[in-house]
Amino acid sequence: MSGIDAVKKIVETEEEARRIVEDARQRAQQIISQASKEAEGVREQVLADARRRREEMLTRAREEAEKEATESERETEKLIENYHRAFDERKNDAVRKAVELVLQK
Repeated sequence: MSGIDAVKKIVETEEEARRIVEDARQRAQQIISQASKEAEGVREQVLADARRRREEMLTRAREEAEKEATESERETEKLIENYHRAFDERKNDAVRKAVELVLQK
């Protein structure tokens, strides 16, 4: 192989090496771009899942609070009813005793 052929071969090899490097750089850029898109998709999915879980938790908490409020209201109504009944019974006793006292005088 002559010196000129060797130089041509070196130039061709360098050009091929530059093409390989450029192709690799472009492929790496594509991979980075794709990975970025996938990461954004995963991020959006995670955010959507977090929002959904938050809404479910809020809904459960609201339902539980409403249930507890309803139960508390029932208990309060029962207490009021019992106090009213006790008041009426004592009122009748008080009136009867007052009448007896008035009649005895």
